[in-house]
Amino acid sequence: MPAWLLKLAAVLVTGLAAAGSAGYVSRHVKSDTAPLHPPVAAPATTVSGAGGGHLNLKPSVQSSSDQQPITFTSVS
Repeated sequence: MPAWLLKLAAVLVTGLAAAGSAGYVSRHVKSDTAPLHPPVAAPATTVSGAGGGHLNLKPSVQSSSDQQPITFTSVS
């Protein structure tokens, strides 16, 4: 395939893409009457659980006095 044919195909594809983009933009013009922030349909409500819920902020790992400290680790 000659190089000039590839160049011509690239130019045609680029031109078609540019023309298609320009057509899309011209059909989708910004409306000046469109609101910038649409109104909220309903205010947010607070959801409460049936059991009342409980949040535990204590650490899940606790130290114990009956555990021996680690003095040796095995390397394999």
